Amino acid sequence: MDQPPPSYAPPIDVDPASPDQTAVPMETDAVTPVVQNPRDFNVLLEPIPHLEEDSVFTFNWTIPSWSVIRLQDKHYSEEFMGCGHLWRLMLFPSGNRSGDRISIFLESVEAGKEDKEKSKWHVCLQFAIIMSNPEDLKSFASSSEYTPHETDWGFNHFVAQRDLTHPSGDRRPLVENDRTTFTVYMRKYKDPTGVLWHSFMHYNSKAETGYVGLKNQGATCYMNSLLQSLYFTTYFRKATFQIPTKGEDPTKSIPLALQRVFYNLQFSDDPVGTIELTKSFGWDTHESFMQHDVQEFNRVLQDNLESKMKGTEAEGAISRLFVGKAKSYLKCINVDYESSRIEDFYDIQLNVKGCKTIKDSFDEYVAVETLEGDNKYQAEGFGLQDAKKGDIFQSFPPVLHLQLKRFEYDVMRDAMVKINDRHEFQPVINLDAYLAEDADKSVPQTYHLYGGDLHAGHYCAFIRPEKNGEWFKFDDDRVVRVTEREVFEENFGGDITAKQQIHKQQLKRFATNAYMLVYIRESDLDMVLAPVTVKDIPEHLAQMLAAEKEEEERRRREMEEAHLYMKVNLLTDELIKSHEGFDLCALEEAKNPGLPLTKLETFKVRREDSYWKMMEDIGKHFDIPPERLRLWTMVGRQNKTVRPDAPIPEAEYNMRMEGIREKYCKGMHEPRFYLEVSERPEGEFRNPQNGKIHYFLPKEDGNSPSIMIFLKYYDPLARKMQYVGHMTFSKNTRIQDIIPDLNKRMNFPLDTRLVLYEEVKPTMIDALNSKLTFQAAELGDGDIICFQKEHADPSSLADPGWADVTRYFDNIHSRVTVTFRPKARDQKDREGTFELTLSKKDTYDHAAKILAEKISADPAKIRLSSPQTLSAKQGLKRSPTLTVGEMLGPQQPVGNMMYQTVLHYEVLDVALSELDTKRYLKITFVDRAMKEHGPYDILLPKTAKIGELLSRVAEKIMSDPTLKAEPNGTGDVKIEPPNVNKLHLFETKDCKITKVYNENDPVQGIGGETPVLFAEEKPPEEETLEEGAKILNVFHFNKQPSQAHGVPFRITTKPGEMFSETKKRLQRRMSMNDKEFAKIKWAYVTGIGTFAKTKYLEDGDILSDLYTGNPGEHLGADHIDKSGKSSGLRGFEKAIKIFN
Repeated sequence: MDQPPPSYAPPIDVDPASPDQTAVPMETDAVTPVVQNPRDFNVLLEPIPHLEEDSVFTFNWTIPSWSVIRLQDKHYSEEFMGCGHLWRLMLFPSGNRSGDRISIFLESVEAGKEDKEKSKWHVCLQFAIIMSNPEDLKSFASSSEYTPHETDWGFNHFVAQRDLTHPSGDRRPLVENDRTTFTVYMRKYKDPTGVLWHSFMHYNSKAETGYVGLKNQGATCYMNSLLQSLYFTTYFRKATFQIPTKGEDPTKSIPLALQRVFYNLQFSDDPVGTIELTKSFGWDTHESFMQHDVQEFNRVLQDNLESKMKGTEAEGAISRLFVGKAKSYLKCINVDYESSRIEDFYDIQLNVKGCKTIKDSFDEYVAVETLEGDNKYQAEGFGLQDAKKGDIFQSFPPVLHLQLKRFEYDVMRDAMVKINDRHEFQPVINLDAYLAEDADKSVPQTYHLYGGDLHAGHYCAFIRPEKNGEWFKFDDDRVVRVTEREVFEENFGGDITAKQQIHKQQLKRFATNAYMLVYIRESDLDMVLAPVTVKDIPEHLAQMLAAEKEEEERRRREMEEAHLYMKVNLLTDELIKSHEGFDLCALEEAKNPGLPLTKLETFKVRREDSYWKMMEDIGKHFDIPPERLRLWTMVGRQNKTVRPDAPIPEAEYNMRMEGIREKYCKGMHEPRFYLEVSERPEGEFRNPQNGKIHYFLPKEDGNSPSIMIFLKYYDPLARKMQYVGHMTFSKNTRIQDIIPDLNKRMNFPLDTRLVLYEEVKPTMIDALNSKLTFQAAELGDGDIICFQKEHADPSSLADPGWADVTRYFDNIHSRVTVTFRPKARDQKDREGTFELTLSKKDTYDHAAKILAEKISADPAKIRLSSPQTLSAKQGLKRSPTLTVGEMLGPQQPVGNMMYQTVLHYEVLDVALSELDTKRYLKITFVDRAMKEHGPYDILLPKTAKIGELLSRVAEKIMSDPTLKAEPNGTGDVKIEPPNVNKLHLFETKDCKITKVYNENDPVQGIGGETPVLFAEEKPPEEETLEEGAKILNVFHFNKQPSQAHGVPFRITTKPGEMFSETKKRLQRRMSMNDKEFAKIKWAYVTGIGTFAKTKYLEDGDILSDLYTGNPGEHLGADHIDKSGKSSGLRGFEKAIKIFN
């Protein structure tokens, strides 16, 4: 008889379930497994490629009485041993979450018994569960890792209740004759790394691997991956430790900051931070959220460290470790002539596109090109010749950095695009075949792979820290063991869709591919990877970090005990005296702009201590008997002021401090009080019944309730508000009756006429009617009365704007602290930055006067600009009515500060009043060593010519003391005063020359409000051009022509001159040493912007043959931007700069 086909249902849910109690399992019958051969087993549990199977197991659980089981909430199978571990099935007949479906889970018995905090027990198990009667099946499958934190996995929505006893179509019910069977199929996988299918919820890198990671600041993964690579290059780590750093500040010293990172990576148990390091670079938060190219960052960092190592034990370490030599050559085939140059390299850039392996990339790198036919080589003395052109290596360094060119510029997208072609690299490579014939071949050039950076929108590093050791993945703060397959096969790249056999669990792994590889020469392994011992670490560094660790431990203990304590903040009379603004103190900047915030006295108090115990501690601190002290609660009023409200009564002196906080300071985590100190003679208030001395008036005295009023005296001549203490009055007292008391307190004649005001809120200072009582004037505890002498004629004062209390507070409320910054070319140039307190009502001229006094300048020559407006470039237009408030513009909250108040300033050589009738320009002089001086301010009649402008520039140059001596590549040379007839002026835009002016051109013809202008002495070769020579513009760029930077210049092209000779003239023109000049790659650039085309030049190229005289043609110097000046075009990341 034919049986109905088995039915399979796809998995709906795979959920963990936590058993809360153990049910007694019912008797079970053993049955023959439903699936009896491996083929069927693999249909249920598709094997995961590249994972090694440990064992498989099948368990059957037959339930003979479903009607009994279905009445229970939860039911367990018997425990069974499968794949080397103890298990049981956990069944919810009425469902775990809803009653319309049954739920079933496979539970590990062992996992529940393990210590969740200490145990590393886990099992990587793939399983399927089938519910069936002999004629029909229902199956679900899952892949999961079992840990002490996840003891059971399974299916919440396993089978619908209606399908259990009712047939569906031609299928029979799952429960028949009150019997059903559950079968579990299990496959256990080996986990060589310990992290297969790991959730990393309870993962500790140091405990699992012995290593720690680096914290990501936002987009610093590229830096983290490089730092880990350098750290495990222990020769480099030792050299870094050899740089003297004692007494330096880690936020300003790159070597010390890097030493601290390396030390913590070696000894810390937790991920290490890099904020100190990036601060030492001169970076702010903005740079930490910009991802950069790891190779470029490596070069900039190595250059910086190499300069810091000079004159120390570490000098030359970077060159010895990372620098090799490459040779570019042109060799004639038919005559004995060869032109070559040897240059240092720190890394080798290898093509990925069109190359299947590292060997293919090296073969392409050294491939020989034959120059023949129309492309023959112009050999000096031999004319046009057939020649071979190529590159070869003279030597390789001990540590070889290979950059795989995974990115290229796409003109159509105007962006860098990734090349994901498959590119294989081997664990061991031999490079003997790529050495020049005359190279030293005494040592085999066999290299072992020890690290690599990967890039898939996020950088991480694979590193083998020890010789012949294990591989680890360093992904920011997480470190895990990895297999060789993960290091190699899964990072070769390639089209994912072509990998037909990739299991869904593994699909995501092929999104990454290698970007930078680190190989170490076999003969240098012991030297490069030698262990770093305590003796290699500077003693001061170890002591510094040990002290910091102790302090951190102390703070940790404080945090653990923090729940036992509270902070109590006290406002004292001394603090009130130091405050000149509104209210008794400044707790918020917005209410007292331009004034320092008040730092309250803070006491750490145990919550269980009594109120009186705290008062005794406060008395000891101030050396005042606690009986003479009283605390008043401070509350925020509806008018946004904070004032003393009521004293803590003596009846509460034995109450716990936590009770005081809850009763009198509701909603305040840190209670805040005013500390009143009694000024009354001892014994003035004595209880006649018990003889107890009281230092304070009772809060209520029969029908004459008392109030405490705070007093301030204002002197309009000195523009000073002075706190003069507090006094206690009866509410029924008339205000005019306290005037004698005020005069007495101030030592004024008792008949001195006073004017009184109440501080209500910053914008409301009310004059008091002295005929009213305190109660009628609605004055109470904590209110403030300001008083001053009455003046018959306020206009007779030097400044009537400060004549009375109301105007004083109006002026105070208008105060603003302005940050003045010099208008600098580079954003990191902040020397000369300071703060001044002004009024928003102050005029431009008054602000300039105050600023001029600070910097010792002529206020008439100070030009201000606001960074928030277009005037940032053009400067604010001065007018007699322009106020500071208007100059600052709309003020927005920034962080914890209420306002961002910044003005830029520059001191001109001329008064601002002259700018209306004359042309004002800034000219930068570029000397013969390509060093910049100035800029110089030049003011000329608008009818002047360029020749007159250059004469003024010459005068500025000759009076500039900084031009006495300048480095010129070979040493210091005196720079002679420039010849006015040889000066010429050129204008630039986006770091390229746009126009060269003639002497007779009108100054008015210079366009724009702020043109970028340079003056230089015309080079001798431009004075008398050879026949056929042309002048070609040269500019600097980094990787792409649209990333222009620095100051451009001009060079002449000589007919027939090979580029090898042109480079010699360029080096002299740029005054660069051999090492720096060798880092430049020269390109012939046609077109502009992102659509510019580049042709990189070889020594045998002839520049004059390429240059047609078109203005859109340039010679480009491709090198890292160290100038701090860039065109800043969109579409490319900002060049990396380290400022310290």
